[in-house]
Amino acid sequence: MIARISQPKSPLGALLFTLLALFWCGYVAFPSGNPPACATSGCALFRDVRILGVSMWWVGGTYFFVLALICLRGFYSLAWWLARTALLIDTLLLLIMLFSAPCLDCLVVALFFPLIYLCLRPLRPGNMREEAGSKRMLVLSLWVGLFISNAAVATNEMMPLWAIGNPQNKSVRVFFSPSCPYCRDALVYFGPSVALYPVVEREGDMQAIIRLEFLLAQGVPMEEALRQSRDPNAPVPAISPIHYAVRSLQTMRNKAAVFRQGHTSLPLITINGMPKAWLEQVHPAPKGNEAAQPDTTPLTPAAEQELWGSELGQCNSTTEAPCP
Repeated sequence: MIARISQPKSPLGALLFTLLALFWCGYVAFPSGNPPACATSGCALFRDVRILGVSMWWVGGTYFFVLALICLRGFYSLAWWLARTALLIDTLLLLIMLFSAPCLDCLVVALFFPLIYLCLRPLRPGNMREEAGSKRMLVLSLWVGLFISNAAVATNEMMPLWAIGNPQNKSVRVFFSPSCPYCRDALVYFGPSVALYPVVEREGDMQAIIRLEFLLAQGVPMEEALRQSRDPNAPVPAISPIHYAVRSLQTMRNKAAVFRQGHTSLPLITINGMPKAWLEQVHPAPKGNEAAQPDTTPLTPAAEQELWGSELGQCNSTTEAPCP
């Protein structure tokens, strides 16, 4: 009878991952910490989350510190129970992030939970090793699925939308289609200095977008560039098939961004901040020695109609007129 050689049981793996996770939590939670990996909106969102008034990152750091001490003292059954509980909590957190915003910092530290759990499994006492394998695999499979989903969403968020040229004023963003007349009016009004995000709505838009990008790069005025870009007889600048495929994907992502904001028509104009012309309506210029007083009077229906118009000019892929 051949005796089975038992594998060495050492807490070094779990201890190493615990210390790395502790370092990361402290790095994120420290007041001056600004990890370069923080490139998603969820980073700022979850960095401010507090549990009983304490930052979530300090709570996590305390957990990993206590877990390291328990491993050093040799209480492996307690360490494994804590690791399993933390894995369940982290699975719930991944689910919350999937429906809110992915946090890249959180995904980094999340990697350590299953690693610590798997490293501590062989160190459990014999009477705790009868855990049902199906339940264990269910939790790990759920964690893996949620982690991959969050990583995919975070990757998509880190890929910037494509704007034509090099906009100077990124506070104003205009999503437009060359075949939409209201979009063209918006482009003429704002000019090339704002962030212009092209969207393909109709056949021929892609060629028009490529022409518009080329013409604006040559310094052609916006109104003339729009006219030339929509000329079906105008030549399309020579670009490689790969460049064309990349531009097609970028315009598709721009269109997806419009849909994600709950809109189906163009132009979509977003402004980060309060335009000066609107501020002057709230804070009119002082007359003589009078101090400027904010005008808090609500807009009358007539004034609101003058500001916004009776209806907004919009186009979409199903509009027959006035979008030819």
